[in-house]
Amino acid sequence: MSEPLPFGTITILGPGLLGGSLAMAVRAAMPAAAIRLWARREATLQQALDMGIADAACTDPTEAVRGADLVVLATPIGAFRDLAEQIAPSLAPGAIVTDVGSVKNYVHRTTGAWLHEQGHTFIGSHPMAGSEKQGLEAAYPELFRGASIVLTNDHAAPEHTVDRLRQFWELLGGRCYLMESKHHDRTVARISHMPHVLAALCAYSATRGDVRMHDLQSLAATGFRDTTRVCSGSPSMWTDILWENDCAIREILHTCLDDLTELIRLLEIQDKETLHTWLEQARDNRETIIGGQ
Repeated sequence: MSEPLPFGTITILGPGLLGGSLAMAVRAAMPAAAIRLWARREATLQQALDMGIADAACTDPTEAVRGADLVVLATPIGAFRDLAEQIAPSLAPGAIVTDVGSVKNYVHRTTGAWLHEQGHTFIGSHPMAGSEKQGLEAAYPELFRGASIVLTNDHAAPEHTVDRLRQFWELLGGRCYLMESKHHDRTVARISHMPHVLAALCAYSATRGDVRMHDLQSLAATGFRDTTRVCSGSPSMWTDILWENDCAIREILHTCLDDLTELIRLLEIQDKETLHTWLEQARDNRETIIGGQ
């Protein structure tokens, strides 16, 4: 006898890359679950219906969440609070609201705290998965398979409620970790947000000073492409991420600035041995963090 589904009706607000991939993954892993989608554009909803990844779709968020036992905020983070205020009166008793945003403390302080005050349950989710590509066109059902999923329960939802959400993500192939939101934000600032900033800095600084654009275009190869790939992502989305996780990002960028200053000093004093040690340590750090991937 098969295990009962953790949720029978799932509403996804915002079927972009993450929201669309989530709908596809739910359809594949939990075919008996009802999937509802909300988006501002009729064309996006029609596309989702044509793809067969939703049972219902509408432009009214209050209608989309009615009767759902899981509601997933998959819009840009800046829209969460406004959406929460719209949908709160229509949330079913016992419904869980979660999200897929990459900043958690800001979301808990604004959206999560407000929903908690209204008597609703909010547990944050951050799937460590994505792409520099955007929109429903870039979505695919295997996005979450093997991905780390961070759950943040700052408002102390009961353990059995957290377990339902954990089971949901595990059915999609994710590996769940429970973290406090501030700890999450400091961690992802180092392994997600700071790398994006440095990739953007690399692309930004490459054209500054006395350079010939034609030469850059002719000679740029895998090193430049691989290092800067992630900064092809949405500037609007990343502006929000950097703004909403500014404390943690400023902290690690100040550390980067200190390290960069030291690197410049080593070059200025011609300390080749220490420079070599510095590069060895960087290589070893990478191996330790991602295991040679």
